Amino acid sequence: MTTSFYGCLFMCCVIIMLEVASVVLLLAIAVDRFLRVHIPLTYKSTVTQKRSWMVVAICWFTAALLSFIPMFGWHNYNTWNGTTQANSTSFECRFFTASSRSYVVNFIFFGFFLPPLVVMTGLYCYIFLTTRRQLRLNIGAATESRTYYQKEQRLAASLVLVLGLFVVCWLPLFLMHTIKLYGPKIEVSSLFIHIGVLLSHVNSAVNPIVYAFRNPKDKRGV
Repeated sequence: MTTSFYGCLFMCCVIIMLEVASVVLLLAIAVDRFLRVHIPLTYKSTVTQKRSWMVVAICWFTAALLSFIPMFGWHNYNTWNGTTQANSTSFECRFFTASSRSYVVNFIFFGFFLPPLVVMTGLYCYIFLTTRRQLRLNIGAATESRTYYQKEQRLAASLVLVLGLFVVCWLPLFLMHTIKLYGPKIEVSSLFIHIGVLLSHVNSAVNPIVYAFRNPKDKRGV
């Protein structure tokens, strides 16, 4: 694909924004699930519809803010200098011909991919431990509380599956680019890179299927 340098860089930033937004929104969902278990009595008054929309807006704004940093300087200077010196207005657009690998690895992967994953893992561990403890306390009693915690446990299991698939689909690609950045002498086959890219795209197609088969209401419509 042939385009201008900044046109290519803009498209790369949009791709990064979608990935960052996915991570941030998954974190917001994990926090929401945590609050439903941690403060069940005051959850509805705390997590209102207005606040929920505000959180969604903040997630997308944060994703856009972080992802478009390359437009203001943190991009591939080698390509940029080459097109400038040659007075070229177009070149073959590929992700790392415009984007900086150091930005993707150091800023996005280490800064805004791994830390949220650690936090989400902790939140879901808390959710499962809490719901299991509450269900044990209500053994033999068909109470509303028991039903509530059973539902939360099932929902958390579905979301953990979504999170796990997200990690499986995106982590290999990030790891390969980390190796290419910090281990330039280590050869990473282009075939593996293409498989990693394919996996990252497959993630978007897998999530609706997971929701459909894990959610009883959606499953009836499949």
